[in-house]
Amino acid sequence: MTPKLFPLECRLIVDGPADGAWNMAVDEALLDAAAEGGGATLRLYQWAPTLSLGYFQRYADRAAHEASVGLPCVRRSSGGGALVHDHELTYSLTLPPRALAGLDTRALYCQAHRAVIAAVAELGGDAGRLSLCDPAKEKVAAEPFLCFQRRADGDLLVEERPFPSDPRPRAMSATAVRGRYKVCGSAQRKRRGALLQHGGVLLAQSAAAPELPGLADLGVLDADAASFAAALGRNLADLLALRTEPGELGPAEIDAARQIAAEKHGAEGWVQRR
Repeated sequence: MTPKLFPLECRLIVDGPADGAWNMAVDEALLDAAAEGGGATLRLYQWAPTLSLGYFQRYADRAAHEASVGLPCVRRSSGGGALVHDHELTYSLTLPPRALAGLDTRALYCQAHRAVIAAVAELGGDAGRLSLCDPAKEKVAAEPFLCFQRRADGDLLVEERPFPSDPRPRAMSATAVRGRYKVCGSAQRKRRGALLQHGGVLLAQSAAAPELPGLADLGVLDADAASFAAALGRNLADLLALRTEPGELGPAEIDAARQIAAEKHGAEGWVQRR
């Protein structure tokens, strides 16, 4: 079933780069607000360079990924593999319980990633090379540390093409699975009937994850984060039937995010809890 949200009134927040603890705390504060009777929020945001661990990952495992050891580290409330947030745009969608009645929340992954494809097409990119992952055809022998080297149902993949004169993409090709690179994945967290879904779109390669090419490196789309955020916001609203209105965090949400950042996402005890 293709998820449509009624249509649903939805606040749209667009944020520039912030540190990882703040970004994760804001997402969690918005989830709490939705669970307590607040409305839906679509947030598009950027990061100061950060490594985020999935909720169940071991902190000690980050030492094996040498390129990112100098980055600050946070732990997400959602699962999955580690992410290097640098040249990336992240979306988060928080939905109150009343919006989830009869909704196939798993299908939200695919619909959000279709919105990424539509945004690439809108901006003149090579959207024809983008497709959704079928796990039966994209098997990964082990479970890599980095999320973008894993494969899950609905992940957004780019078809590889030859780069005869550029040695860098040939070196990166070792990270492709069946000739396709992952450029977007999403995860969910539910709390008291409300839902948070967030996911990152890899716009370009980071020096802290040189094995992962982004849309620009793969010749799909070279766009700045602000332009891509505007296009993605429009296409998410269209495909999910959201009636978005620009907004910002309220005072209570800011206070809640500050407390969550101090007690969890910015605290070593939380980040290193596993």
